[in-house]
Amino acid sequence: MIGRVIAGRYEVQALISEGGMARVYRGRGRQDGRAVAIKVLREQYAHNAEFVARFEREAQAVARLSHPHMVQVYDHGRDGDVHYIVMEFVQGDDLKTQLRRAGPLPEERARSIAAQVCDVLEYAHGEGIVHRDIKPQNILITPAGDVKVTDFGIARALASTTITETGTVLGSVQYLSPEQARGLGVGRRSDLYSLGVVLYEMVTGTLPFDGDTPIAIALKHMHARPPVPRRDGVRLSEAVEGIILHALAKAPEQRYASAAEMRADLLGNAAHWREPRADVEPTSVVSRRATGRTLAHRRSGAPFVIAGAILLAVFGGLAAGWQALNAYLNVPEVAAPDLVGHTLQEAEDAARAAHLGVQVTQQAHSATVPAGVVISQDPPSGTTVKVNRVLALTTSLGPEMVSVPDVRRRSVEEARFAMEQALLGVGELREAYDQTVPSGFILAQDPAPGASVARGTAVNLTISKGQETFVLPDLVGRSLDDARRMLQDLGVTLRNVTQVPRDDLPPGQVVAMLPAAGTQIRHGDAVAVTISARPSAAGGEEPPPQPIVTGTPPAAPASSGPASPADRRVARIRLVVPEGPARQTVRIVVIDQQGVHVAFEGNLAPGENLDKQVAGIGYTVVQVYIEGRLIQEIRP
Repeated sequence: MIGRVIAGRYEVQALISEGGMARVYRGRGRQDGRAVAIKVLREQYAHNAEFVARFEREAQAVARLSHPHMVQVYDHGRDGDVHYIVMEFVQGDDLKTQLRRAGPLPEERARSIAAQVCDVLEYAHGEGIVHRDIKPQNILITPAGDVKVTDFGIARALASTTITETGTVLGSVQYLSPEQARGLGVGRRSDLYSLGVVLYEMVTGTLPFDGDTPIAIALKHMHARPPVPRRDGVRLSEAVEGIILHALAKAPEQRYASAAEMRADLLGNAAHWREPRADVEPTSVVSRRATGRTLAHRRSGAPFVIAGAILLAVFGGLAAGWQALNAYLNVPEVAAPDLVGHTLQEAEDAARAAHLGVQVTQQAHSATVPAGVVISQDPPSGTTVKVNRVLALTTSLGPEMVSVPDVRRRSVEEARFAMEQALLGVGELREAYDQTVPSGFILAQDPAPGASVARGTAVNLTISKGQETFVLPDLVGRSLDDARRMLQDLGVTLRNVTQVPRDDLPPGQVVAMLPAAGTQIRHGDAVAVTISARPSAAGGEEPPPQPIVTGTPPAAPASSGPASPADRRVARIRLVVPEGPARQTVRIVVIDQQGVHVAFEGNLAPGENLDKQVAGIGYTVVQVYIEGRLIQEIRP
């Protein structure tokens, strides 16, 4: 990630910290240069669609919050396979780091930090946001000593997971409320319980509940009474001890009703901690607030009372521990059903019938398993598990869809590389002639560029063979119309036509051609022919016009005149002189049985109209030239 630019806006510079759920990097906004913190979800969460959707909803909600003691969320989203949150960058350390480095904090400092956390919790709770993961790692301390609470909303996204499913929850089990450890719903007072644990750790340097395994710690949160903070010589006021024990009540309704109440006690403005609570009466400071009569009675029978209390506490603790352990160990067992190949709904129904639960922990693309169908499960089917165990499922996202790149007009090697980069394959290779695409380059592809197809799909390619060549047929001896038709059938246009006087051949017959017959030519090559024409009646010969270019369609012939309707051919020429020189030479040439003669020749200005009727005898060809270039050819 170091050096990567996320969403085109944030440059990742260095790793700050990492936890079970995410890594946090220091970054820089590319537009304003502002230092930011970028939290990137770990892969196991980034591929869990349900988790990501819940996480994004919570991130949107938290992004709308703003409080001086809350780390501000600037942006969040997804860049490829990276899900990220961009937050305010806070100079300083988290509270856990400070406790490890300096040990327990002075009471006043601990009360100040906890009061600031209460301040931000009261604000968030008022906006309907419960943190769910208050712990020293999420409490940042600025160089000025101010508190910044982070990770609002992220813990909520984790709320549906159990303590056996994610490393993040396991890593925070020391701060879980009893209702969270039981997997029950949590509310505002759960945050206050976690803050009570943090306050306990700040003033004593130890945790109230610890153990060798997360399960053991969770059981203590659910069943064991919190140790009295003022033990082992810890110098602590009665008020702070009362605040801690009041916050650590097992039942949520016995804790502080709000963060504002706890803040008032921390600042010394109230004493809600003095309210009696049965679950801590034997060890709390409340038990030390007795009347003189009770104290005198205790003094008179102190040895017996103390001995009895110790025995009662020992036997009570053993009984409670045995009951908790027995309840944990002696759970009915069932065989895990086979959920692979079933839809998620079918898997949930089958698990429910077996008194089990399911949780989608991962989603993966599959070319063979339809979307929404279970690919694998953990533990596998047939495994003996305890009732109410949650089975981890991996479901299919269906085939991974990718976009087909455009490889047209690229070489075959470039096309193969582009397909590999797009996670596609190369299918059938075909060849075809083309006038414009050079030989060896891609002429066409199927599927078309931009199409969305499954990963690994084979794309068929058509490779250009360049322009097609063929043998030019012999046109000599054919009429001009036949020669033109033959060339059109081959895809070649007759471009150059010249005339030569011949009295031994009928007018309009091809007497020569260039290139010669049998030459290999390609589409678009120029072909010129020379046709016969009768000499002029005066005995002189009209010099043939210079080679000209044809191609425009002939005009419709006019109706024949009254004289010799069978032999007389009439054509009407209409044209507008195109843009060009100031004066352009326009010439109309008639080729008929009488030979070649000029029917019109003149210099016309651009834009000037010409409307001319010409006639010929027998087979007639009328040609119109502008500046020596043939622009129209008519056969009336």
